[in-house]
Amino acid sequence: MFEIRDLNHVNLVVTDLAAAKRFYCETLGMEDLPRPADLLVRGAWLRSQSAEVHLIVEAYATHAPGDLSYAVSKQPGIDIGSSRHFSLVINDTEPLLQRLVDHGFDVAFGPVTRFGGIVQTYCYDPDGHLVEFTQLAG
Repeated sequence: MFEIRDLNHVNLVVTDLAAAKRFYCETLGMEDLPRPADLLVRGAWLRSQSAEVHLIVEAYATHAPGDLSYAVSKQPGIDIGSSRHFSLVINDTEPLLQRLVDHGFDVAFGPVTRFGGIVQTYCYDPDGHLVEFTQLAG
């Protein structure tokens, strides 16, 4: 029987590879992985435990970086959790909030507790990709 067992990676288009790597590696603590030598696309592969983010430099991509929700996220009554995003599971929201502040990133929405006690916090990466951080209940 066919089954999905895991999510391998999320692929994000970036304008400034160094800025994106600073966000994902220095701010969020991901590891910069070696990539195959014959890979022709400029970018980076990043990992924290089983979560991988692949960064692709815009010149090698099929579309522009960022997310359309960035334009509407400041409007009252808009829950950007309904926008395109990906979610990283975290162990504790409070240290995340401090780390974002320390590295100059604003929280776009949250933290908000919902869905049986999970805590969700959202921010934009340097290219306008919406990232959700989920602290599981319990």
